[in-house]
Amino acid sequence: MSYIKPFQSVALFESTFKHQINPRTSRVENRKFVFDRKFGSEPGELPVEAGKYRLIWMPGCPHSNKAVITLRLLGLDKVISIGECSVLRDPRGWVFDEDIGGVDPVLKIHYLDDAYLKADPEFVGRSTVPALIDIESGKVVQNQPWEIPTYLIRDWKKYHKASAPDLYPERLREKIDSDIEKIKLVNAYVCGFARNQETFDEGYQEYFKALEYFEEILTENRFLNGDYITLSDIHLYVALIRFHLNYHLIFGVNKKRLQDYPALWAYTRDLYQTEAFYEYTKIDLIKKHYQLSPHMRAKLGNVYGLVGTGPDNRELLLPCGRERLSGDPDHKFMHTDENRKIFQHSREEDEISYLQEYITEPIEKAGQAKYQNELERWSNILKDTFAEINERLGERRYLLGNEISGADRLLYQTMLRFDSIYYYLYKLNFAKSYDYINIKRYLSEVSRIDEIRNSIHIEKEKEEGFLELDDDRNPYHLIFRGPEHSYIEE
Repeated sequence: MSYIKPFQSVALFESTFKHQINPRTSRVENRKFVFDRKFGSEPGELPVEAGKYRLIWMPGCPHSNKAVITLRLLGLDKVISIGECSVLRDPRGWVFDEDIGGVDPVLKIHYLDDAYLKADPEFVGRSTVPALIDIESGKVVQNQPWEIPTYLIRDWKKYHKASAPDLYPERLREKIDSDIEKIKLVNAYVCGFARNQETFDEGYQEYFKALEYFEEILTENRFLNGDYITLSDIHLYVALIRFHLNYHLIFGVNKKRLQDYPALWAYTRDLYQTEAFYEYTKIDLIKKHYQLSPHMRAKLGNVYGLVGTGPDNRELLLPCGRERLSGDPDHKFMHTDENRKIFQHSREEDEISYLQEYITEPIEKAGQAKYQNELERWSNILKDTFAEINERLGERRYLLGNEISGADRLLYQTMLRFDSIYYYLYKLNFAKSYDYINIKRYLSEVSRIDEIRNSIHIEKEKEEGFLELDDDRNPYHLIFRGPEHSYIEE
């Protein structure tokens, strides 16, 4: 699909934001968010229920980016599905152009605007992202961009994964809320959406004053609140990465580049190289969104739909050295004791239930996935679980301690199937089991136990797995012959 659309005049920009243009000042002002119900159990509040909502985001949007990063860090992708709009909107609004048939596979709509109109038939203005949709009714129920990450942290705690980081510690909440108000000043849109020079100049001065403020703080601290990533950092990161990729080039905030701020540049790389931040920073889509969106092309005079040739994305992967500023250099996240309950299993039945819920069931659902976000959803849960088990096996010989159990037999069989079958057939190729050092040691040891090693005939199962596929999915009835299982032979 081409991202290039016919060029339109600046009237398109005026029309897109007509409900936000202040006739007195001529500025494009922030819109009011009309779907801001709180979560809870009181009358009128939104119930906190697994499987009830779908989070719609758009990779170019910083507010969307905050929501999906937070959701992913907390493991809420297990209970809240994610849908993704195309990075280009048409005159009616955000569309699901990248899904099969141009329709969101869960909500069955082409335009996000349809979910807004279901919620309020009198709705006018722009449908915005992020938006939480009630799946059953198809209605938008929450679209407050600054608050959704906070709601996910505070109100959805009972569904956080067991190893979820504490992003909004009680003792820091007042400070984090204050940080967020200051981060709102890192607002390149004042310049990017300016319709006169006075507005541009005011926004320019405010923008770089805010950057200099955060540069000073981050010269002495690894993250905004010390040694660990908090909600403050998520809010600041999405603004900084877009400054680097787009704002400096096309919004005219060009006093300095992000690379010209030593602390901010290293800080952004530190975050980019972190789980969830890396997964949901879709660099090429962010660039295309800002530089090829029809209304922004009109505003910026990009007649021929050209995209900037830089920056060099490899620079984001350079070592940043920020760990020297931390009292806990090996960890970027803070965890409470409550968030480590996953490592307290002592009964075989509890461990088996855990393996079924967090490994075998996600594998099965990945195998049934019919669209990309659903595959990624279950893949992410598996990645989290593999990392958690690897950490636990660094402290224990077997899953429950020094004695072998039925849980170990289940894990051995599942890992063998994962490496030989599911990795390929279900496209779960984020890693092999033996890429995790403690899991590899464990599997090598367990594989020497005859009763466990002989409990599965992996070559037979692999052959059956490939040949059971229908003609569309395996038209020539081929069987992959590998891989070697190095841990078995050690």
